[in-house]
Parts: sequence; structure tokens; C-alpha cells
Amino acid sequence: MKPQETKFKFVYNEIKQCILEGQIPPGNALPSSRMFCNQYYVSRYTINRVFDALREEGLVDIQPRLAPIVVPRKDAPNPSGAVADILKQREGILQVYRTFALILPSLLVFSLQGCDVEIMPHYKQAMKVLRLGNRVGGWRTPSKLGYDILRIGGNSLIGELYSTFGLYNKLAFFTEDCPYFTNHYLEGSESVTSVIIDILKGDNPLTKYSQLSNLYQGLADSIESTLNYLSDSTPDCPAQTGISFSWNPMRGQDYHYSKIVDDMNLKIGLGEYSVGMYLPYEKQLAVQYDVSLSTVRKALSELEQRGFVKTLNGKGTIVIEPDVTKLHQLALNSGYVEKALRYFHALQLMVLIIRPVALAAAPQFTREELDRLADRFSSSGSIYLADMLEAIMKHTTLKPLYVILSETNHLLEWGHHFAYYPAKKHTLSHLNKQVILALKQLNEGNTGSFAGGIADCYRYILISVKKHMVEKYKFHNVANIRIPESCQSAGNP
Repeated sequence: MKPQETKFKFVYNEIKQCILEGQIPPGNALPSSRMFCNQYYVSRYTINRVFDALREEGLVDIQPRLAPIVVPRKDAPNPSGAVADILKQREGILQVYRTFALILPSLLVFSLQGCDVEIMPHYKQAMKVLRLGNRVGGWRTPSKLGYDILRIGGNSLIGELYSTFGLYNKLAFFTEDCPYFTNHYLEGSESVTSVIIDILKGDNPLTKYSQLSNLYQGLADSIESTLNYLSDSTPDCPAQTGISFSWNPMRGQDYHYSKIVDDMNLKIGLGEYSVGMYLPYEKQLAVQYDVSLSTVRKALSELEQRGFVKTLNGKGTIVIEPDVTKLHQLALNSGYVEKALRYFHALQLMVLIIRPVALAAAPQFTREELDRLADRFSSSGSIYLADMLEAIMKHTTLKPLYVILSETNHLLEWGHHFAYYPAKKHTLSHLNKQVILALKQLNEGNTGSFAGGIADCYRYILISVKKHMVEKYKFHNVANIRIPESCQSAGNP
């Protein structure tokens, strides 16, 4: 296993990146330590250490009883250097915009459902920016309004994705240092921002989704046009170095023992380790995961606390039927609750993004691939949805989108035991039938029905696991998790 990132290092890198990318401009104060504590699930001690490290690096100035202030960078790149840096990453930047053009519309529409955009904290400031017209930094307030909207939906992962987008989209460069983009796209910045607000004020979710999709696709096209212009007009255009898009939804919590627990949980849920089967010996697991015996024992202890396994003296650790009493007790544990809610948020996120992803991937499937999937689905006992997701991801050419899918799916591993173990035969049978039907739609060229069918598979898991956790384990913390509306019943194209 690769060394895990400490909470301090993770938070430090995130805030530093925000400063370097211009999300928090020089002269502005950082958000409060309390806000960062809530955002990253860390102590005030960790945040204060981060502030001290940023000060030592010359990125912020700290005065007693005042929030840290971002200071001007002495090594700020000159305009020509900034253009060169952008061009080195032009393909990666464009992929970021293409990715979010695909997934942002559904996230915005879902998050704002049942709420009024006018009550958002940054609404009045955004309207003020509209009245004043485009000016340096004017994009920041509308961007914060977008974060307000995504945050109100109650899914922390969605807000994190939006923040991550801000780290990689280089929007400060395009809006403040690129006259071509300003003249050709931001010329109508007032109307663009107001259009977004007007769209979000609409009543019809399908109309809002369609309008937002067109708007963000237009933004991606404008970014591409700008990058092409800069490339054509720059002598000795630099070679591509790429952009390494990274999204870490574990937020510094990916400890070695947690990774082992999640992997073992996945194998139990999928039946690789079935009830009555002994797990490998501790020494074998230590070699398998490249960790110490103490780390293995900590992982096995947590699995036993969850009620999935039992350690028998002199015999080893055996997989058992879930212990309802232990799971009910765990529902009162704050650490367990946090992980469980993150699992449900990941399920909710997957329901929202898998449809546009599957829709984009559908035309890439070859006849040979479809036939292989059909053959694979003729066998019993396997989880067809996992095979279909793998096939979809193979045709996901946008690297940021691939990362988002991979990380979301990784978060889902935590709950595989709940997703597939309770009433396993019935659950798998229903899911497999849905996947086979979706494949049939794909074979017939009905790409919309195919994509909607895959989304409905994850929706079914969300509904069933939520019901299971509330009714059987009295896990009432998830009772308010919203179920996204079915694309099929909503009549989405």
C-alpha cells in the first residue's frame, strides 16, 4: 500500500492550491478556522498548523485575533509565462470543463430542488456583480453562489467536487488575464450569469437541466476556442505536460486499516468470503496488504465490531451472519455514522452522474463488446452492475470524469455488504434483470433508456439500503437522504 496522506498535509495542499489558483485573491482573508474544521473534518489544532505553515511559506500574513490574509506573491508569473503554463495543460483544462459540463447540470438541479435560489447566502452579492458588470474578481461571487446551491442539497461530496473543479479550471486566468476570452465570452458575462440564475428560478427540472447543459457545453466550447487561439498565436507553443486531476473524497482519512476493512467488506459483500468461511491468517493478510500485524489486527477488530466476523481463539476469524445488535450500537458511534453517511452520499452522487456518463459512453460500445457482456450475463451469481460499470468506465475518455467515477465507486465499497448481502438472492436477481434490460436497450440503439436504466440500478440500491438501515438497524441518520427522481419516469431524453 502507498503511504496514506495525513490530514494536515491534505488540508494544507488544498488551501495552498486555492491561494495559488487565485480563488482567494491577495488582500482577502481566509475563511474562518471553524469553517475549515467543518469542511475537512479536522481539529482547530490541525487548521492552526496549516495556517502557520502557509505563513512560513509567505502565502499569508497572520495578525493576533484576525483571520490570515493572503499576501501578494513575489514570484507571480508574468502574462507570457502564465499563457505558457496554461498551454502546457490545455488538454487537461479542457477535459475539466467537458467533465463538469456533463455532470454539473444534474447536480445543480437536484441540489436546488425544493429551494429558492434567492435565499442563497451569495445571491444578493451575485446580483450586485451583475449590476456592476464584469470586473476583476467579479466571477468569484457567482461561483460562490454555485457552491451555495450545491451545498444546500445536503451531500458534502457534491460541494467538494465543485471546489475541486475550482482548483483545476484556471478560471482566474481566463477571466482576469486573457483578453481574448473576456472579449469573446465575458462580453456578455452579465447575461451569462443572469441566465444561470433565471434558469435556476424555473419550475421544470427537465427544462432547467437542458438549459444548464447547453450553457456549460457553450462554456467548454469557448474555453476550447480560447485555448486554440492562444496556441496558434504563441510562438514556440510549449509541449503538453498534462494536468493531473485529483479528487480525494476520503479527505485525509484513508488510513491503512480502513482500506483493509473496506476491501474485506467488499469481498464479504460480493460473496468471495461467504458466511462460515475463515479469513486468511493475520500473517497472510499482512503480506497481502503490505502492512504490519498490528494494522491487520486493527482492521479485523473493526470488522468484528461491525458484526461481520468473529475471531475464535486458536482457529482464526470466521465470517458470520450480520449481528443486528452490534450494527445498531455502531449507529450511535460518530465515526461510523460519518462513514455511513459518506457511503449514502456516494450512492446519491452515483445516481446523479452515471446517466450522463453512460449516455456519453454508449456510442463507443462495439458489437463484440456487447456480445461479450451478453455472454457474461448468462452466468449466475455475479453482479452484472459491476461488470457494466467497468465497461462504461473503459469508454470514459475524460480523465477527470474517470477519476470521479473511480473514487465514487471506491466509496461504495464500504457498503457492499449492505447493498448485496441482505436478501441477497432477491436483490441480485432484481439488479441483474435491470442490467440485462439496459443492455437490451443499448443493443437496440436506445441510448437514453440504457443510461437511465443503469441510473435506476443505483437508485434501487439507494432505496433498498436506506430502508434496510432505517428499519432493521434503526439507523435514523440516513432517513433524510433524498432519492433522486428516476430519469425514466421523468421522461428524460
